[in-house]
Amino acid sequence: MPTVVDAGRIASVINARAVQLERPTEESAAGVARWFDLPTVDAASDMRLALDGDVPVGYADVAGPEDGSPKASVDLRALTDRGDALRLLFEWAQTRGAERAGVSGCVHFFVDERDEPIRELLGDAGFAIVRSSFEMERALDTGLQAPLWPQGIAVLPFGEPHAPAVHAAHDEAFRDHWGATPSTLASWRAYHLGEGSDTSLWRIAWAGDEVAGLALNAPRRGEDEAVGWVEVLAVRRPWRRQGLGEALLWESFAGFAGAGKRLAGLGVDAENTTNAVALYERVGMGVVRRSDTWERIVA
Repeated sequence: MPTVVDAGRIASVINARAVQLERPTEESAAGVARWFDLPTVDAASDMRLALDGDVPVGYADVAGPEDGSPKASVDLRALTDRGDALRLLFEWAQTRGAERAGVSGCVHFFVDERDEPIRELLGDAGFAIVRSSFEMERALDTGLQAPLWPQGIAVLPFGEPHAPAVHAAHDEAFRDHWGATPSTLASWRAYHLGEGSDTSLWRIAWAGDEVAGLALNAPRRGEDEAVGWVEVLAVRRPWRRQGLGEALLWESFAGFAGAGKRLAGLGVDAENTTNAVALYERVGMGVVRRSDTWERIVA
């Protein structure tokens, strides 16, 4: 079982598998290190790193929601030529996922559309696709627009004293999204504000002393310094349909361009209830990759 000192090796196998699938790199050692502070994952019980000697060839973890809902989510990666590692990790992940979800609970695997070895195992094991998500991108060298802010909105960089309000707004805005579960401030801090985090490109939209919307932007995607990544874009219900989400995107793109980024990217639920895909298309983003959520109910 891995420890935080293995964060670099975990990131290396995740990124190596991404490259094999013709995807950009996804993680950094600093980003993975923050996972070990999350209350939703216990490293000893919920993480496994497959090694060939000292070389990482596969990785899997199983997470569950903080509210105790009967669910488990699996992240599994194994290098193309390491079917042995894939099968071992898959069997472990199914068992551990069932333990975490409980009888009649659901186990989810999140898998790239081109990762055929895992998809074949999932199909044979009785899993089925229940949801899809897209990664979308746009170039930043042309066509950027100035944001048009709704009346009464002030947009400011993030400050640490605002963490509780920003966390609460983030949680509330995603409450009605598929698969969303509430998080504690402690876990939100661990994931977003842990060691190595960079909030310099975050933008928070305020309506007086209330958070109306937020864009939590990362200055890179994994190890790719050319891409600015919109990790979270959220607008609370009272301020929706006023152009705030679009304005936050244009503001984010300007920040990325000013930091020398070539592309802006984000991930989105393909069936997002707020019609986010159409918004992203409106600001010039296009789908470049798809991943699927596979589900099985624990018997």
